[in-house]
Amino acid sequence: MADIARPGAELDADPLRNREAARRRRRRTVRRYLTHPAFMIGVVLLCLLGFVALLAPWIAPHSPLETNMGLILTGPSAEYPLGTDQYGRCVLSRLIFGARVSLLVAFWVVAISLTFGTLIGAAAGYLSGWVERAFVVLIDIMLAFPGFLLALALVAAQGSSLRSVIVAVAIAYTPRVATVMRSVVLTIKPRPYIEASQAIGLGHLSILLRHVIPNAMAPVIVVATVSAATAILAEAGLSFLGLGVQPPQPTWGSVIADGQSVITTNPTISIFAGLCIAVTVIALNLLGDGLRDTLDPQMRRETGGKLL
Repeated sequence: MADIARPGAELDADPLRNREAARRRRRRTVRRYLTHPAFMIGVVLLCLLGFVALLAPWIAPHSPLETNMGLILTGPSAEYPLGTDQYGRCVLSRLIFGARVSLLVAFWVVAISLTFGTLIGAAAGYLSGWVERAFVVLIDIMLAFPGFLLALALVAAQGSSLRSVIVAVAIAYTPRVATVMRSVVLTIKPRPYIEASQAIGLGHLSILLRHVIPNAMAPVIVVATVSAATAILAEAGLSFLGLGVQPPQPTWGSVIADGQSVITTNPTISIFAGLCIAVTVIALNLLGDGLRDTLDPQMRRETGGKLL
């Protein structure tokens, strides 16, 4: 009787062992992220920037649109910590509110480019025949144009506004995501579990959504963080040229443009705006490096699982 009961006891213990193994895997995953210095620095910096953007109305010492013609191009003071620009506006307040625009552009550009780039790249890599050729030709045509120049042309055609900037930059950088997704899908397509799914009669759409796209997302997520950084740079460049978000709404690019005319006498306006852009881009790049190291099994094997 003891021999008969033992298999049942083992079967009862299997779900517990499976749950415990799943918990250990989750703890190891969390530990990989928490012990990766680049990832944690990027997360902390982005969280600080996010809090600044969300709490801008309460943090900013003045309204970003408030002018004071009696205090033009003043230096740092207790009332104006970073001084004022040529219209007497508080530079610090304009930089704080400018963080909202930059992070909003980065979020929507990543959301749009990640969605459409993933779908286009997965279809181009998994499907064959004229569908694959059509998607590949479309991606190659878009990649033939530099991303910023394509965004510049699209904004010029649509008109200058925040919505136009988001749509233009997202369209310009979607081919990057699609290219990475296609290359990863081409390596996944011949794997046994894909062939098994086809053998049991699953349709192409089901295989793409259930097996191909989830297993190809790790490198695409890394590319998305880089796209967020390039989106911030593109928005700043368009605003600097006067084709982005229109004045008087503050953006980091427009603050640099405002300080350009007084760069020799009061360089701090452009310098601090440039530092804001640099810190944000560095934070996103550190986040991308951390995600690459923690999501890539090859990187984990090379470091022996130790990322410090």
